[in-house]
Amino acid sequence: MLRTLHHVGIAVPDIETGRAFFTALGMDAWSREDGLAFRCPGRLQDQVRLFEGPRKALRYISFGTSHPELLHLARRLQASGFVVQEPPFGDREGLWFRDPDGDWINVRAAAEAPQLRPSVLINNPGDFKRLARRGAPHRDIDARPRRLGHVLKFTTNLQQSIDFYTQVLGMKLSDRIDGMAAFLRFAGDSDHHVLALAHSEARGLHHLSFEMGNLDEIQLCAERMIRAGYEDGWGVGRHIYGSNYFHYIRDPWRGLVELFWDIDFIPAGSPWESEDAAAGPEALYQWATVPPPADFLRNYEACS
Repeated sequence: MLRTLHHVGIAVPDIETGRAFFTALGMDAWSREDGLAFRCPGRLQDQVRLFEGPRKALRYISFGTSHPELLHLARRLQASGFVVQEPPFGDREGLWFRDPDGDWINVRAAAEAPQLRPSVLINNPGDFKRLARRGAPHRDIDARPRRLGHVLKFTTNLQQSIDFYTQVLGMKLSDRIDGMAAFLRFAGDSDHHVLALAHSEARGLHHLSFEMGNLDEIQLCAERMIRAGYEDGWGVGRHIYGSNYFHYIRDPWRGLVELFWDIDFIPAGSPWESEDAAAGPEALYQWATVPPPADFLRNYEACS
């Protein structure tokens, strides 16, 4: 089974524009022979890799698993008619293959990298962790992403993609919005969704989602990005499916980055009833400062 979301590879027409965006977001950049990589401070794992390309496009998604499960997956792919191929981008680690939309997927033997920065102290009823200290933070707190939590990509056939990721790669369906979107988690201990799928006329990347330390960090990071000249996407608000708080920011190519906190967590073997909601904007959020913009689910990679 898949166990971790490792990193995402993205082609962009201007690497330095991408560097400026992700460093403004608060990520650490380092150079690779084929482009740039970005890590969340305190986490020794690439989360985003950027490559030069004629336009912005999802290049691949990389997942982690164990060595024995990697061998099992290779046999499972072959039995299902999906071909393990030669590495297409110079990175020879793990297995490389295409999903039903033709998007490249990489699965490698890789453990989850811990976040070494201390967690944010939050008071809960009966569990007070911040005593005799003010809760409202200074504006210059360390509002930087802690990890890449999930990815939402477009698919031309929602059911076919659900079947592939659940039946072949072993993921679980957490919830779906009829004909519109689906939310998939790992079969082991997992956030509500690690991969989300949205229906479109073409493949493409909708958003990367980075976990923040709390709601204050979401807003302070979003405000920092807006002051830096990046477009406000949508938020602040709280989703229904996943329950996470969110704020979206547009990247330089009109894609989205989500800042989130407090997503549902589903331990392995836990009872979980998948909902099938009616399609519509109201299925996207429990509450928000404004409704979702009309182009929230628009596939700008298909338009470029």
